[in-house]
Amino acid sequence: MSKKEEKKTSLDARIRAIAESGKAKGMPNKFNLPNNKEKRLLHIDICKKLAELSDANGHYPMSQLVYFAISKNAHRTYIFEEGYEVFNEKKAKTILSWLKLFAKHNGNDKLFRNGNLAHAICRFYDKYSTKTKDFKAALSDYTPNPKVSDFTMVAEGLGIARKPKVDVTELEVATAPTNVEVEVGA
Repeated sequence: MSKKEEKKTSLDARIRAIAESGKAKGMPNKFNLPNNKEKRLLHIDICKKLAELSDANGHYPMSQLVYFAISKNAHRTYIFEEGYEVFNEKKAKTILSWLKLFAKHNGNDKLFRNGNLAHAICRFYDKYSTKTKDFKAALSDYTPNPKVSDFTMVAEGLGIARKPKVDVTELEVATAPTNVEVEVGA
């Protein structure tokens, strides 16, 4: 496979080729060396699990799935070619179930595949809580909107938006009166 053909091959196709063949198809030659056997077998196993999870969820986009099942950079070619070493199945299944809950709450099934939404829900999972009851509580306060389009909208609605950092001393300086009279000693 030439470099040009390799770039045209999607992450989804590469993961599925490995999952279906049970071999490290399309991986760099060094990956197939005997001293990389454990790493290669782990990568193949993870690819199989990713394909199964994607298929079980209506062929969920692989580039989004690896974001929360592997790591935030797992969609990058060089990360893939190093071989996946971690698969957080619990987190992946939780995020997928939350995406379904969010889509249902907003009356738009297409939201299930929205990348911005997946990113926001991952932030909720990583920074706020891993418990579904907490997510449901935040969702109950969320005003339904079938046209959700960006991360900020979702983050603010779920109460997980980053608050701007304000330095109190800078604020005091900015609001202090500028025309203060100073009495010069007699």
